[in-house]
Amino acid sequence: MDCYICRKELTGKYYIDWWNHKICESHLNNDVVSCSSCNGFTKKDIVLSDGRVLCHVCMDNAIKPGDSIEFIKSSVVNTLNKAGFDDLRTEDISIEIVSAEKMAEIRKSSVNIQNKGLTLSNMISSFGLLSGKNQKFRHTVYMLTHLTKIEFAGVLAHETLHAWQVQNNIKMSSKLTEGLCNMGTYLIYQTMPSSLTKIYLKILHESSDPIYGDGFREVYAHFEELGWQDLIRKIRENKTI
Repeated sequence: MDCYICRKELTGKYYIDWWNHKICESHLNNDVVSCSSCNGFTKKDIVLSDGRVLCHVCMDNAIKPGDSIEFIKSSVVNTLNKAGFDDLRTEDISIEIVSAEKMAEIRKSSVNIQNKGLTLSNMISSFGLLSGKNQKFRHTVYMLTHLTKIEFAGVLAHETLHAWQVQNNIKMSSKLTEGLCNMGTYLIYQTMPSSLTKIYLKILHESSDPIYGDGFREVYAHFEELGWQDLIRKIRENKTI
């Protein structure tokens, strides 16, 4: 059994990543860390300005400012529409790919590479304002640069469901709000079967975050009971679950 990095025979203590790659204990944190995207062991060859380290495979698949994203955007919106979020339109959503520093500036917060997306919504028509119906919005989604295409799609689905909740005047607790948005991520990953989505789904299901993790599991439990159509109908009618 050889080390994934130096190809020498493993002796003594060693480490295993999510891809079952094994490395000598001496490599970890010295010249090798986990890829910020796929969690696989990688040398510190590609370090982004925000401190993230990407393996060469994830770097080759990373979405950067200026890259064409219309196909991903359309695919995400169409997938959400088919599930029952059928009032979302691609023309209502604009996307900007930004650095972690720019994301922090927009959020008015410190730099945090876990902040991979942000949605800001502006009302452009207030017809039916009192009833909460027929309001029109434009949504700007800010996406963190250098996400893989798969992760980009998952984060975009999360942010798009923030836009859907605004569009439909849905006002739930932070836990349910983020949990529902993570269900959008879940849906996208379910429709993109690959080794990478299996890892992303595992992270989604096992997250210890009290808002994003617990929220996802709570909404997921409702989804397993009701299915997409009845879950969405319940939220539309009750403005919560």
